[in-house]
Amino acid sequence: MPGRCWMIWGELAIMKQISGTMEDLAMTMDNLVIRPAVMEDLPEILDLYRELDAAYEHSPDEDEVDYRELWREVMADTRQQVLVGEQDGEIVGTATLVLVPNLGHRGQPWAAVENVAVCSGHRGQGIGTALMAEVTRIACSHCCYKIVLTSNLTRHQAHEFYRRLGWRQTHAGFAINWT
Repeated sequence: MPGRCWMIWGELAIMKQISGTMEDLAMTMDNLVIRPAVMEDLPEILDLYRELDAAYEHSPDEDEVDYRELWREVMADTRQQVLVGEQDGEIVGTATLVLVPNLGHRGQPWAAVENVAVCSGHRGQGIGTALMAEVTRIACSHCCYKIVLTSNLTRHQAHEFYRRLGWRQTHAGFAINWT
């Protein structure tokens, strides 16, 4: 439904204005490029994920994970898109978008955002906003009827960030963690 896609995109433009004028946002975006990740980005992406791991009780031992094989698997999945924010040659943020085909909602797909991370030294500069704008643009281009994300209950600053962008907490989430 293209009409709905445009409505969501219009809401995103409003969200950008809420977090600052478009000119202010553009000024903080000097030299920032949001692009698909490539294998060479993997070490810096993993560094960003390590910053996220602090919110969790347990994370896998690095030696137990073959990240290069996982990378190939993720890149082979056409429904997943790993994005990075690159500024002055440094990966300063990342987000993953997963597009999900759907039998409900008259066949409209939906999308999930996962692994949103911005380097702690670069937060508050619009990088997360730019990443979320791009995942929203991609989801809209696929006419997703919704975009969802989850965030650990301990990540209060992240929750405030999503609220500033116009995201609403609409459901209670439940999880079973195997590790």
